Amino acid sequence: MDRPFSDSEPSFLWLPPPLPLRIRFSLRLKVLAALALAGMGLMLVVAALLPRLVLARFDQQETARMRQDTERAAQALDSEQENLSTFVLNWSVWDDTYRYVQRPTHEYEQNNLTASSFEAAAVNLFVYFTPQGQLVSAWFYDLSRRRFEPSAALGAEIARSFPSLLRFRTLEDVQKGLVTLSGNAWLLAARPIVTSAGAGPAAGTIVMGKQLTPLLLDTLKRDSRLTLQVQPASADARAVPPGSGGILVQQINEQRIEGHLNLLDFQQRPSLTLKVGSDRVDHANGLITARVILWTVLGMVLLFTALIMALVEALILRRLTLYRQSVQVLQASEDKAARLPVSGQDELSALGDALNSLLDRTDEHQQQLFHQASRDELTGLPNRRRFRDQLSGMLEGTAAVAVALIDLNGFKSINDTLGHEVGDEILRGVADRFAAGLDRSAEGMVARLGGDEFVLLLEVQTMEAALESTQGILNTLDCPLPTSAGDLFVSASAGVSHSPLGGTANDVSVLLRHADLAMYHAKITGQAVEPYTPRLSDEAQRRAAIERDLRGALDRGEFSLVYQPLVNLHSGAMVGCEALLRWQRPGHGPVSPAHFIPVTEETGLITEIGRWVLNTACTQAAHWHAAGRSLRVAVNISAVQLRDGTLVAQLADGLRGSGLPSSLLEIEVTETAVIADLAAATRQLAQVRALGVTVSLDDFGTGYASLELVRNCRWTN
Repeated sequence: MDRPFSDSEPSFLWLPPPLPLRIRFSLRLKVLAALALAGMGLMLVVAALLPRLVLARFDQQETARMRQDTERAAQALDSEQENLSTFVLNWSVWDDTYRYVQRPTHEYEQNNLTASSFEAAAVNLFVYFTPQGQLVSAWFYDLSRRRFEPSAALGAEIARSFPSLLRFRTLEDVQKGLVTLSGNAWLLAARPIVTSAGAGPAAGTIVMGKQLTPLLLDTLKRDSRLTLQVQPASADARAVPPGSGGILVQQINEQRIEGHLNLLDFQQRPSLTLKVGSDRVDHANGLITARVILWTVLGMVLLFTALIMALVEALILRRLTLYRQSVQVLQASEDKAARLPVSGQDELSALGDALNSLLDRTDEHQQQLFHQASRDELTGLPNRRRFRDQLSGMLEGTAAVAVALIDLNGFKSINDTLGHEVGDEILRGVADRFAAGLDRSAEGMVARLGGDEFVLLLEVQTMEAALESTQGILNTLDCPLPTSAGDLFVSASAGVSHSPLGGTANDVSVLLRHADLAMYHAKITGQAVEPYTPRLSDEAQRRAAIERDLRGALDRGEFSLVYQPLVNLHSGAMVGCEALLRWQRPGHGPVSPAHFIPVTEETGLITEIGRWVLNTACTQAAHWHAAGRSLRVAVNISAVQLRDGTLVAQLADGLRGSGLPSSLLEIEVTETAVIADLAAATRQLAQVRALGVTVSLDDFGTGYASLELVRNCRWTN
């Protein structure tokens, strides 16, 4: 249906102008508001900052203590290294050792390399080398298990991985440092073996080592809560600058803190890391302290807020409660003149007076809002909502009612050509004539549903009376409507549904739907008024089913073409044929084109189907032509295809794709398709003839039978 765009849905939002009140805000209200905001702000600030501030101090203290513990552990490790250097000195300047390296004897080993010697100095490893770096003997004692273990592999690993450990510049020189042997961290010290007098030449090298086991590391810590580990340095730990100042303190989680210090090995590489760990006692104490302070402050703020609220309750809220109770009484009362009781001369009294004034104005505006909510803004007629309420009320009774749905014909073209302002003038003029005609012809209501749709509600006993009243109202449009664009003739189509015995409110939609079907049928048949019959519902369902099955029918291969021959009556020879579309509907069999072609035109499916018909007919005619049978094939073109604007391109594509000569193709158009837009159709058909395609006029005389049509277009047939 044609729907104008000149007016919008009515708006019922009403904002009253500000009341002429001059209420002063007292100092007390300002102070209370300021205190409430300050209390809330203080709570937020305290809750957000206090834990951080308190914990920051405790965490700083904790970090400083861990740094000190790590430094002390490193110093203890250095002290242990010095002790080992001193111990190896005692063994390297000894005649027995000097002779043993030159000539190893079991006597030296049994008397000196005993468990007590290892345990007394907390040493794990004794290794003896010749001046050439060859292993003489190696002794490894496990202090935790208190037994000797195989040690030749450790001696060989020292000679292989740390040859510089066995080289000395002087007889008093010492080599010491951290190394990794067999994946474990060691403290090693090496000296040249000389006589008790310190004379040379060196008979070899003695290497002593302490494995940095948990047992040894426990002896280095001063605080039993600490844990010490020496492990290979990770990529992150290597990034920490080495030395006493390169300590990295990490808070592992809420319960654990660690200090990391890179240790330089024998080759001066930061390959080992000293890790000192401890429980976060300071952090835990800080959390407890922060919570105690936080809850104390929040409790004070809440107490202060409670005191303020008590004052507000006593001075303000009680009176507001009285106002609220009075409002509830007013809501339950049917007396619209009842108002709030007001006493005193303060701000709350002024508020009561303002509320009473607002109630007065609300009563006035409720009447205005009801009128706006039930009336169409453009025409002043009752709107859709008012109409449905009225119809529902009448159906609940026993009165027989009829509904006539009226739609203006060609209203969209008026909007498109003359503008929406003229369209609005027409809608107002039609509304005035319908209202005047209803007053003269029957009892009922005329309303505007929206766009160019109007509806009549008639209290009549029979369908015949409803049709007569509707026709009388439509007759009011026989005279032209005066507009700013001149006097204009407007026609309308109407469909009427009738409820002879009344009904229920649920029948409102049914009556409107039936009237809409009848109005749609009136537009198709060209009648002014059409009554609803059950056949229209059946027809609508049948058309809906056909439309549903038509969608995808082309892809499913349900369409086919048959060719009706054209015979020369003089010679009897077949000179051409007409391509006719057939549809084999699944479950229904062949369907008449008269039933499904109009549906394809209404839904727009005719464009794609028509392209398929054109291409298929051209392909078949091209096969005949190639076989020596040059027959002209005629294809029907619908009005939708003619208005589409792509007809010429479709014809050119069909001829080019099939290879069919254009002289063997003919298109047939109906006079109704051409007369709808004669100028555009004439241009289109001229372009078709330019392709060499024959154009014929089909069904001439069934419609307008216009001689101007024959004169303006050069038809072949």
